[in-house]
Amino acid sequence: MKRPFLYSVIYLGIVILVAHFFAPPHYDWTKNTISDLGSQGHVYKWIMQAGFLGFGGSLLVAALKDFRLRPDRYFLLFVAVYGIAVFLTGIFCAAPIDPLILYSVQEAKLHSLFATIAGVAMSLGIFWQVVASSIVPQRWIRLLFFVLVMGISGMFGLAENHILTFDKGLVQRSLYFAGLLWLVYEEQQITKGVSK
Repeated sequence: MKRPFLYSVIYLGIVILVAHFFAPPHYDWTKNTISDLGSQGHVYKWIMQAGFLGFGGSLLVAALKDFRLRPDRYFLLFVAVYGIAVFLTGIFCAAPIDPLILYSVQEAKLHSLFATIAGVAMSLGIFWQVVASSIVPQRWIRLLFFVLVMGISGMFGLAENHILTFDKGLVQRSLYFAGLLWLVYEEQQITKGVSK
């Protein structure tokens, strides 16, 4: 049986892993974000850009293909928006980690904007599934995903603003892990035919 979300997640995971072997100088995976692997001025930024473009585009296509006018499938509209936003983060790159490299501030702001839109879309998709769930165990699992994603998102914001001493690279990777796991879970529910 086809599992496009799972394949998209595996693809992104492989690209992130490969991109770490070609990371910018002074890149520290515990402190720097995944977006920094595709930052402006980095020779191998195309690797991470290909990851964002392929992942976002494939999610968009899969979400629209599986969408139905049923409440248990409305969350796929949020997944489609998430896919578009991730795709656009592959076009507009983050600011370089080296402050001496000249870069486009506008492009960096667009990258940040689309990354934020992606996060909001995923959060809304998870929330929709919590509200739309008619099966109690699924509702609790989805609520756990929602709490995880919202909690980690809050920690990321605090880490990015140096309010918490957590390294934002670790926090962001935890956020990615929770969100991507949710996508795979929802696809599994659709495949089983129990996504209500």
